[in-house]
Amino acid sequence: MYILFAGAVILAIIISLFWLKDRLRSPLLARIAYSEPVARLAVVGMGFSMVGGLMILGEIAGF
Repeated sequence: MYILFAGAVILAIIISLFWLKDRLRSPLLARIAYSEPVARLAVVGMGFSMVGGLMILGEIAGF
């Protein structure tokens, strides 16, 4: 369950980074938001969310 929350937090931080980039119109935030490490972090966050969701479904199903 903690893995699901960790993935959700990572994705929320990345979404808020893009929101701040648009809100403040900062070139530095735009450079950070479109960087390769942020893209990889988004993939990791989505993976955590999927694995956490599958673990929760496995507990519900009794596997």
